[in-house]
Amino acid sequence: MVTLPVAKEKIQHLVKVLEKLFPDVKGPSEREPFKVLVRAVLSQNTNFKNEREAYLRLKQRIGTTPQALANASEEDIADCIRVAGLYRIRAKRIKRLAEIVVKKYGGSLDSILSKPTEEARKELLTLPGVGFKTADIILLFCAGKPVMPVDTHITRISKRLGIVKENAGYEEIRRVYEDFLPPGLHERVHLQLIMFGRSLCKAKNPKCNVCPLKSLCDFYVKKSKIS
Repeated sequence: MVTLPVAKEKIQHLVKVLEKLFPDVKGPSEREPFKVLVRAVLSQNTNFKNEREAYLRLKQRIGTTPQALANASEEDIADCIRVAGLYRIRAKRIKRLAEIVVKKYGGSLDSILSKPTEEARKELLTLPGVGFKTADIILLFCAGKPVMPVDTHITRISKRLGIVKENAGYEEIRRVYEDFLPPGLHERVHLQLIMFGRSLCKAKNPKCNVCPLKSLCDFYVKKSKIS
């Protein structure tokens, strides 16, 4: 059973350790909301290399503005993003998103992002193909909202450390970080957690023996007792 005081204490300690491990973390260079949305669609169920290649081809051949993509054919979009996989489904979604942004929002998502956080989040979630993580990525990186996007790394780390219970879902994980993270650190900690998951707290063969967080890690304690 995870209690809120325990979660708060662990997050506070986690923040300090992450800052020591990854002091030079940098955010994404792309901050334009619609372009971030397109990249989010391309990144679903594929790796970074393929997503990046698909985006670059799309940018070079058609463009990545709402206007350019709304006017393009699904076939042309699909041909550009073929490397990312599921290209016909993604192409349809990207074109539909572009059309909505042009017709309903005048070619910009700024009117949504200027709203209060929860209101903006609800409206983003009405867009086709936009789920919790995509909406939160746009709110955090494009609007500087105090939200915490949760990916597979953050989910895994949070459960292993005992910040949340094993069956915790996206919303529960998101809220515990938003409740206990110091103001202004959401983007930084989000990126640091991903780096921590890639380098130490891996899905397979985590480097528990050299992890500076093992003293407060439920997963390590259980693992040690078994071995």
